[in-house]
Amino acid sequence: MRRILCGICALISAFSFSGCALLAEDPPFRVYETDSLQSTPETTGTISADEPSAPVISPVTDPFLGVEITFLAVGDNLIHPNIYMDAKKRGTAEKTYDFLPMYADVADAVAGADFSFINQETVMAGEDYGYQGYPTFNSPQQLGLDLVSLGFDIVNIANNHMLDMGTDGLLDTVAFWRGQPVALIGADEILPDPVYLEKDGVTIALLSYTYSTNGFVLQKDKGIGIPYIDEERILTDIGRAADSADAVIVSVHWGVENSHIPTEEQTHLAAAMAGAGADVILGHHSHCLQPIEWIEGTDGHRTLCIYSLGNFVSGMAAPLNQVSGLFTFSLVSDGNGGICADAPLFQPTVFYYGSNWFDTHLYMLEDYTEEIAARHGVSINGYTLPVEKARQIVTDV
Repeated sequence: MRRILCGICALISAFSFSGCALLAEDPPFRVYETDSLQSTPETTGTISADEPSAPVISPVTDPFLGVEITFLAVGDNLIHPNIYMDAKKRGTAEKTYDFLPMYADVADAVAGADFSFINQETVMAGEDYGYQGYPTFNSPQQLGLDLVSLGFDIVNIANNHMLDMGTDGLLDTVAFWRGQPVALIGADEILPDPVYLEKDGVTIALLSYTYSTNGFVLQKDKGIGIPYIDEERILTDIGRAADSADAVIVSVHWGVENSHIPTEEQTHLAAAMAGAGADVILGHHSHCLQPIEWIEGTDGHRTLCIYSLGNFVSGMAAPLNQVSGLFTFSLVSDGNGGICADAPLFQPTVFYYGSNWFDTHLYMLEDYTEEIAARHGVSINGYTLPVEKARQIVTDV
């Protein structure tokens, strides 16, 4: 049964990532199969009290049969100054910064998933630290409140910018997120690692790691740690999580910026994590899309891996930095009393800012027109991002 389902997953993946199906013009489908015991043949005549009754056979039950937990994942929410300044332009006396209009076109999708994941690339240490962009970011905490309002409920902060405001800035960022109704991942010791979610009887373990913190060093004895990538530790963590949860999802900040091609280190670690029991790998950091694939373990276990989700929003310059998407999948029964990933679907997006850096907006690619493309602010740096180029970026990856 598990192999049947995983074969279906592979078939879905093969069609989902090619041609028009890549752009989600065809709806995803779900397939379920159940094994049933045939009832015993009818007996003619009657059975006397002295005759033994036919044995009662209890059907084998799958505790997860019919369960479908939907996930949505997006990449780097990279808040450059033009983005938070635009949010301030949209603000009111009651709400100084308003980021919600920028995300309006994806709001229903984010809210509609059972769990929605985002890599929050910039810290939210508070106004006293000063708001700023590259190379050391700090964003208004209203951004976090708006992300929660949209429906994001898994927030990753393990990335190379998590120490941009120093150790105290990280602690204040964690304190802010701990006050919100989200599962915060990526800060060791102050939060349990892994973080566990439960829904419909399914326990899901979340793990998170980053390759670097841009040379910034954590102060000692502050009650917090950085989950740096260390293969031995990661494989131990995944094994422990797999023993205590029905599914394991791993967030990894890795790879080379502005490259669509995963490095050997990424593919090696992904295969190792799959072998250790990871069910889904959500990669980010390259600021552009990288491939999605199934990784098959020696026991037939299949891991769904996206090497990079790209930028969700950013003020970066190049077209490849503006094309990303909504990556959705489900957790369903594997037919053997366990859980597996199923039905991956990628719906491309384009982040837009105007030639004045403002009018920021996240478009679904299907709603991104040539008229909008002609006004895209990538022209400031001599680029263009017509509709076909955006589509080509996605299909090439």
